[in-house]
Amino acid sequence: MSKLIFYGIMIYFLYKLIFNVVVPVSKGVKTVRQTMEQARDAAAKQQANANTRSNSTFNSNPKPASPPIEAEYIDFEEVKKK
Repeated sequence: MSKLIFYGIMIYFLYKLIFNVVVPVSKGVKTVRQTMEQARDAAAKQQANANTRSNSTFNSNPKPASPPIEAEYIDFEEVKKK
């Protein structure tokens, strides 16, 4: 008889554990995953829109290439302390 009561209590606690801990956590993980996917998709769409805008602006308004600037180089010597 005591084994039956023990098993009944164990089944009750497993039921409480599953439906009070495991199920809510799995639902939370699912909602967080969906939110992250939506944010990633929105960022990708925004990046694609920015790329198309920059490409269209770049192609419609070409800038002439400037001649390369010749830099002046200065030689130097290391001074050693005594």
